[in-house]
Amino acid sequence: MKKKNDVGFINDVREEVIIAELSLMEANSAFLTEPTFRGASQRWTDNYISFVDYHINYLKIHPALNPQQYISNLRLRFRKAPR
Repeated sequence: MKKKNDVGFINDVREEVIIAELSLMEANSAFLTEPTFRGASQRWTDNYISFVDYHINYLKIHPALNPQQYISNLRLRFRKAPR
């Protein structure tokens, strides 16, 4: 079992798996996944952070979150309303 601080893992889930799931959401036109503007960003030179980077960083900052549940909630929250 991996520790929370091990590189490449977020709560025992491989970071690549989470990135793949978020990337699928970002590529799917059924979701609203536009980059987010961050005015005080040193890391992103154009001050826009991608959907995937934002949520991976959020999960790293909040280690108590369950990544699968978080992604499930994102799917509900960012799905476009049917017309």
